Amino acid sequence: MNDGWRRLKNAGYRTRLYRYALERRHIEQLDFLPQDPWPGDPSVADALFRGQYRFAGREANAPNQPPWRLRPDDHEWLAELHGFEWLRHFGESGGETALAYARRLVRSWIDLCRDVDPITWSPGVLGQRITAWLGQGRFLLQGADTEFADAFLGSLTAQWLHLHRTAGDARFGAEQLSALLGLVYGAMALPGEDGAAIKGLRQIESLLENQTMKDGGYNSRAPSDLMAVLRRLIALRGAVGDSGRPVPDWLHTAIGRMAPLLQGLRHGDGGLALFNGGFEENPDSVETTLVRAGVKGKALLSATQSGFQRMTAGSAVLLTDTGAPPAGEWGRYAHAGGGGFELSIGKRRLIVNCGSGRQRSAEWREAARATAAHSTLQFNNANAWPIISDGSFGPNPTRLHCRRHEDEVGNTWLELHHDGYRQRFGATHRRRLYLDASGGDVRGEDRLDASGPPGPDMETAERSVAVRFHLHPDVQASAVQGGSAVLLRLGGGQGWRFRAGGAEIAMAESVYLGRSGRIRRSQQIVLSATFRPDGNVIKWAFRQV
Repeated sequence: MNDGWRRLKNAGYRTRLYRYALERRHIEQLDFLPQDPWPGDPSVADALFRGQYRFAGREANAPNQPPWRLRPDDHEWLAELHGFEWLRHFGESGGETALAYARRLVRSWIDLCRDVDPITWSPGVLGQRITAWLGQGRFLLQGADTEFADAFLGSLTAQWLHLHRTAGDARFGAEQLSALLGLVYGAMALPGEDGAAIKGLRQIESLLENQTMKDGGYNSRAPSDLMAVLRRLIALRGAVGDSGRPVPDWLHTAIGRMAPLLQGLRHGDGGLALFNGGFEENPDSVETTLVRAGVKGKALLSATQSGFQRMTAGSAVLLTDTGAPPAGEWGRYAHAGGGGFELSIGKRRLIVNCGSGRQRSAEWREAARATAAHSTLQFNNANAWPIISDGSFGPNPTRLHCRRHEDEVGNTWLELHHDGYRQRFGATHRRRLYLDASGGDVRGEDRLDASGPPGPDMETAERSVAVRFHLHPDVQASAVQGGSAVLLRLGGGQGWRFRAGGAEIAMAESVYLGRSGRIRRSQQIVLSATFRPDGNVIKWAFRQV
């Protein structure tokens, strides 16, 4: 939809005639109220009660007044506020005070935000709000007076009717799923909308076919996004079953594929790997998601379509991004970190990627997406996959190839290579990663081979080669043996020694963006060399002391 037509439609939605069309339908009660399966956090409800509204990693304060007029130019913040998923925190708190304040916020929204707004009434936000209101409907409506109940039902019906007309306008990606879920939940709840519920479920099935991979991966390739989609499907499965409708086979299948992959992307601390803009996430939330998925079986070790590999031995977990960035629209938030790995020992993270630039400034987003923000090789201070002007990696990013080997005693290694540097610099990056059966020996080899004629950027290239290992902020690092090795001490006191050959070892500053809203200082080990016409071979090893 072009911008002119979108503006014209939005203007029409704000007319009195359209508002009358939305509000002319009246219902006395809902046919069904789903149960929100996800626990809330009473401490978040307490903060909201004090007027502390923290969304999208940013906080605004509005004590003793509704928050709907705060941060008018912050679209991400507004979307999360008006999506109302935070209602579950009041439901978890329970009690008359929490109920009264939750009703007060909902009623103030009904009174102050009834005009169709391009952001807060957009299909994705609208779908989230309908889903959240219905998920907390039992909490909000139990014992409610007639005035609140009538206002709640009237607004809910009007919102669903508008979503029914506009769901097809949802922005690409996760917002499309949010819109369709709101349609389905609303259709199950409103009288006489069984046909819309059936149609909406079919649309979700079709959408998942386009947004997921055969091994359960989500097209954005961010573990956080995978978890978010899985949680929504688990909740949908429960709601459809509770409504007395048969749960579609495709829904069981999708959950059955996603859960083992999510399990495979966990570190020893229970949180998730930091690939492609994902966050650690709360380990308890990850565990609850997997338990409620109800999928038996082990973590997926080799996700070839999604592009992830999991290697485990002893207390070590080594997770590697073995895929290229997604193409087109999906690549606008993905990272140029292919071949990057993360290593945790027990519940302590040792090697990480810098994390996510989401919910931060444009400068942070750009920096977090760069190859230099990942534990992999970088050539000439360039991204392994160039990011084009619209923020994507183009329609056909260079593939990354991976082979996995395991022997009979439990040693595992990966062989990776990609030609992301070939067109510009005439070079190919090859990486070998090895984890021995004890989990106390992690080795690697990074090769940069001249694989073709020098590219157009080679004449002005610095010809620098850098292999980076970003350390978790809780890791203490100190150079030893005259700088020829680095001694690493994890938060629990366990020691590891790092050595390398074929490059100079140095320590440098880094940052850690693994948790929403928080930036922590950290360090990185950098192996530096100058590109050789006959290629570079850099070998390195982490061994437990």
